[in-house]
Amino acid sequence: MQRVVVMRHGDRLDHSEPMWPANKPRPWDPPLDDAGLLRAWTVGKCIRAAAAKQGWALHRVLVSPFLRCRQTAARAVAALCAVPDDDALLAVGDPANVPLDLDTSRVKVCSLNLAC
Repeated sequence: MQRVVVMRHGDRLDHSEPMWPANKPRPWDPPLDDAGLLRAWTVGKCIRAAAAKQGWALHRVLVSPFLRCRQTAARAVAALCAVPDDDALLAVGDPANVPLDLDTSRVKVCSLNLAC
């Protein structure tokens, strides 16, 4: 049996700051705002908890090449791959405090515009 988990990108900066695209070179590709970064981390924790409770694992993440989608995937995968016994890390409220040395090798992340 296979499971498919679908997750939408987090909150976009151009929605919280409507003037953001005014002078950007890629106005159609806004980053996440702070709430979006935190939501992506939180949803990653929820997916991790559901997988642990139900006994399944996430092996692959397919992500759009848009910046907001890649940022969402990065935060969610960081939450998914955090060391299981590191409760302090899993409880992090500010996604900016997530260490960069997490073992993300357990989940393969592929852009939808590349063969995976």
